Formats: sequence, structure tokens, C-alpha cells
Amino acid sequence: MKISYQWLGDFLDLDIDASGLANVLTKLGLAVEEIEELENDSVLDVEVTTNRPDCLNHLGIAREIAAQLGLQLKYPDFSPPQYEADPSTQLSTGVSIENRELCPRYAARVLSGFTIGESPDWLKARLEAVGQRPINNIVDITNYVLLEVGHPLHAFDYHKLEEHRIIVRAAKPSERLTTLDGFERQLDSSMLVIGDARQPVAMAGIMGGEESEVSQDTRVILLESAYFNPASIRQTAKKLGLRTEACFRFERGADPRIPVKALNRTCRLIQEIAGGVMAGPVIDEYPNPPAQKSVRLRSQRLVKVLGVEIDPGFVTDTLSRLEFETSTTEKGIWQVQVPSFRVDVQIEDDLVEEVARHYGYDRIESTYPATSSLGRFLPTDEHDRRLTGTLEGLGFWEAFNYVFTHPSKEAAFWNPSPSMAAISNPLTEEDTHLRVSLVPGLVEALRRNLNHGNKNVRLFELGKVFAPGDAQGGSDFKETSRLGLVVTGTFYQPFWNTAHDEFHFHHLKGVVETLLRMLGCRGEFKETSEVSFLHPGMAASLSADGEPIGFLGQLRPELQESYKFLQPVFVAELFLEPLYGRPLPEPRYESFERLPSVERDLSFIVDKEVEYATMLSVVEKLGIPDLRDIQLIDLYQGPTLPQGKVSLAIRLTFVSPETTLTQEKVNRYTEKIFSVLKKTFSMQARA
Repeated sequence: MKISYQWLGDFLDLDIDASGLANVLTKLGLAVEEIEELENDSVLDVEVTTNRPDCLNHLGIAREIAAQLGLQLKYPDFSPPQYEADPSTQLSTGVSIENRELCPRYAARVLSGFTIGESPDWLKARLEAVGQRPINNIVDITNYVLLEVGHPLHAFDYHKLEEHRIIVRAAKPSERLTTLDGFERQLDSSMLVIGDARQPVAMAGIMGGEESEVSQDTRVILLESAYFNPASIRQTAKKLGLRTEACFRFERGADPRIPVKALNRTCRLIQEIAGGVMAGPVIDEYPNPPAQKSVRLRSQRLVKVLGVEIDPGFVTDTLSRLEFETSTTEKGIWQVQVPSFRVDVQIEDDLVEEVARHYGYDRIESTYPATSSLGRFLPTDEHDRRLTGTLEGLGFWEAFNYVFTHPSKEAAFWNPSPSMAAISNPLTEEDTHLRVSLVPGLVEALRRNLNHGNKNVRLFELGKVFAPGDAQGGSDFKETSRLGLVVTGTFYQPFWNTAHDEFHFHHLKGVVETLLRMLGCRGEFKETSEVSFLHPGMAASLSADGEPIGFLGQLRPELQESYKFLQPVFVAELFLEPLYGRPLPEPRYESFERLPSVERDLSFIVDKEVEYATMLSVVEKLGIPDLRDIQLIDLYQGPTLPQGKVSLAIRLTFVSPETTLTQEKVNRYTEKIFSVLKKTFSMQARA
């Protein structure tokens, strides 16, 4: 909003320059972005927030300055213009409002006997200073009043109105209107129009029509000054793609009590500048004036929100200067009547903000608010923190992705495509559904990293997915928490005396096992081909006690190629609800073993189809008390082995907390383990 320093002089006796005025306004929350110096004026570019339409004019800005600096505010002359009901000059007209919900008030007046021409220099100079182009004196005066007091007006050529009547109504679906910008607009029934007895002549609150515009030949005008429903104006302007000074104010909320005042002001200026007489009385259709808003303000609320005690006299004086009517019902409590132009003030804290703005935010010291209750963490907070801390310790970075997506973005991941929850009011055309997995978003984040030269990437995300509630992919969806992982690159940063070690499936499996162990759970890994975006033979499902808890694997080659990944990419996704349902293991201290451990290696040949996890389970069921650890130390597949066989070597570690183990006892343990493995899996010893 451009504000003329000279123009403000009509309302205030200023003893501060434009730069000082800019500082005052900025402290009040009306930031001045720029000061343009003209030959005889300074123009302040004021950033007015959307909730303050009362400041989209010079009077509103002057009111704020007067309240802050303690100046006397001078108002424009809103008194009715000179009017003599001479029958020879009276012209008949009528106004009817068919849609009172969208137009609660409509005022109008007919003027004649004026002379259309150029505006005086002072008027043109003020309009040009704030970026307006002068047109003719009648139009310029309506624009001047708009910028002066903030209320839009419109002038119709009286003789171009069929039956000289105004009808405020909803548009008919088949109607069209050519607006002042020369474009023909297709209307619909949700739009409010100003019509005459035959057709629409203006888009209410937005722009007039071409057929009824004021021209050099106009001898009589009908001046409109109305109040329109803000939501209706906003919706219509958006549909039509029209942005005007009028709709900019109406859609934010005009003052419903100012239309007649603005009409009087405009008529008086027309009489002074262009001559003319009032050809009829004021018509003011305002059947249901709303009651004035009343809001209670408590001093204890001021202290609680601001953290400082403010003198009651300052509160009363500040609100009065801002034209709030105050009365004290009891000590420390004000009953405040809100002026009609302050559409942003609805609740007590809005009044607290008014006091704070004029008291000065810089005078309010930073203090911690008093707590009225004890906070607590969510039940899953400890689980989340353990997962996050563990993953960060393993070199992962946390990613945050939107839950919004589009089926086309994820089509490459699924076969067939899953049912997805559609968003009823999507923010963009690209984000119309809710995600069913964390993996696509993490893969996209990984691609951005690779494109920026980060070749070693480890990301995780704790987030929500919205998957179908049943296996058939129906319309019911369930919101669940999951942990997603995506990794690529090297397992560790190589240096001069280490070999290059690419991150592979078993590294990711180790990460997942570490997470499960930290949560007090042991997972069972099974080869799977059910996850459509994972590489066949390099994918595993994960379960615990027979309940599915996730999957992991390498992206399938076709998907990697579509993303142009030149190195293997591995992903995992864990279902957190079943994991979080288990109690977290308590931290437990274990001292160093006092006695030495003993290791034995077993090498054997076994069928390739036998799963290593199954062998571990068989050994663990033996319940050998001194068996501390089992590690796979070698896997060999080659031409020297029989068809369908592999060679495994495992290392068994034994230790007793009470006594030194003898060779005989360790040998018995080892033979027992080998015997049960041989019997269960038909394995053969290998030298």
C-alpha cells in the first residue's frame, strides 16, 4: 500500500519526517519496505497484512500513527452534501437487494448538472504519487475516496441503466458481461452482480461493466457505495481471474457502517470539483445491521500473554485512540466495543495484541511463561529416540518428506498399483493422494543427493503411511507408523590402506538387526518376491513371532535404470506398531569375563536351500549354557563342490562365568552341535 506523506498531513499535524514515520509504522507491525522521494512528496510503501484491511487507506494509517504518537486525528468531511429537493431536478431511481446474504447493504445517490473533465492538479498529483492513473474528475474522485478512507465506490451512467433501477442479485448461468477491461466474462449462479431491469451492469465489488461506464457524454450518474460478503467477492475474483483495488479491499472485509459516509464524501468532492446537484435523496438499503461486537479484556490476561504489567490508563487510552469504546465493569476488566472497521478483532487476545503493538514489543522482556500443567512425552517417544540415536550412530541422516504424493509418481514402484487415499482438497495438482510407503519419497531424496554429487548416502525417515485397511485394497485406509531406510555407496569411508567395500544387502541386514536388538526383538528373515520394487533374490521379508514387521532389499534393476542410478540402492521399511507394542529392554551392565573364552570352528557341506537362520535356531534350542556366540566366517560355492551344495564355516565361542572350560567339555559341546546339525540337515564335515 503506497501512502503519501503529504496526504497524511490532511489528518495529522506531523512533526516527524518520512523516515521517522517509517520507523513508527514498522514497530506497529506495518513494515515500510521503501520510501520513494518525489519532487514535493515522500511515498511510503507499507506492507499491510491480510487481516488489516482498515489500514489499506490513508485514514487508517493516520489512525495508527495518531494512537502511537498521541496526536489528534482529523477526519474528512463526511457530512451530507448540499441538497434541495427541487421537483424540477429530481430523477427517479430504485434499489432492490435480492440476495441479502451476499450484499447486506447497498447505498446509492443520483447526481446531475456536473461537468466531466480533467481533475485539478492537486488531485492528479496525489493519485499519481501513489501509482494511480488519472482518468476524469468523476472516476478520479471515486478512486481518491477509496485511497483516502478505504471504501470502494462505483459510478454508473444513469441513462444507460434500464428503467434507471439497480437490482443486486445472483448471476444467471447463461449471462455474460463485458467488463471495463474489455473482456467478456461468463457468469454463473455463485457470482453476485449489479443489474438493471434487463441485464447485469457490473460484477459486484470487483469491476463495472463496459455498457454503463461513465464517459464524456455522461450527464447523470448513479453513485454506488455498498458492502459485500468478503468470501463471495474472493471466490468470484478467483474464478474470473480479476484483481482490482475494489476486490482487494472487499475480499478482506470492508467496513459495513461506512458506505453512506463514503457516499457523502464523494458527493461533496464532486460538487466542489465538477459542480452539479443531488438529483435525489440517499437510498440506503440496510435492513439488518449487525450488532456491534463486544469483547472482554482482563488485565490478568495481558500479564499472562505479554509477561509484563501494563498501566490500566495506558490500556484505556490506547484502545480509545484506536476508536475502541471501553468501559470498566470491575477492577482490571474492560468491556470493549469493537469498531466496525476492525474486522480482525474477534477475541480477547486480539485486544492484547493491540495493546502490545502500541506499548512496544521492544519493551517486553523475554520471559518463560508459567506452566499450568505438567507435560509428558508420547508413549512412543522413547522408542523414536532410541531408533533415531542408533541410526545417527550408524551414519544415517534423518529425512522429512511430505505425506502427499500422486499415483503417477509411484507407478514405477508397484505392480499392480495399490489403492491410495485421495485428498478432497489437494494443495497442488501433483499432490493429490496420501502415500502408502516411505520408500518412494526416500528414493526421490536419494536421487537429489546423487544429483548433487553425494555418492555415499544413508537416509532414514520416521513417518506415517496410509495403506488400505484390507488386503483387497478397499476404500478404508489405516494410518500407521513406519521407519524407512535407503542406502547406497560404500560401507565405510575408504582410506589409503583399506580395500574398497561397497554397501550391500548384508550390511543393511546388519543395520536392521541392530535396530531390532535395540528394541528388544529378534527378527526372522525370509527370502521374498512379494515386494514388487525389490530385486528378486536380493529381498527379504521380516517377521517376529510370526507377525510381519517389514521388508528389506535392493531396488530391482528396471527401477534403478529408470532413476538412472549407477550404483546399487538398498531400502528397508519396518512396521513400527507391532515393534512398539513390545516393552523396551532395560539397559543392563555386563562386566568383562573373568575367565578366558574358547573358540571352535566347524566346516561342513550342506544343501544350498538350507537357511542359515534355521541352523542357528536349531543350535540355540540345544540350550548350551556356555555358548556365547555363533558367527558365520566363510561361505564357499564352487566347482569342487557337488551340485546344489555350499560350504559353510561357523565359529563357536564358549565361556563360563564360574570356571575355566576344559578341552573335554568344549569338545563335547562341539560334537553335540555338529551331531544335531548333521542329523537335521544331512550335512557332511569338510576338512
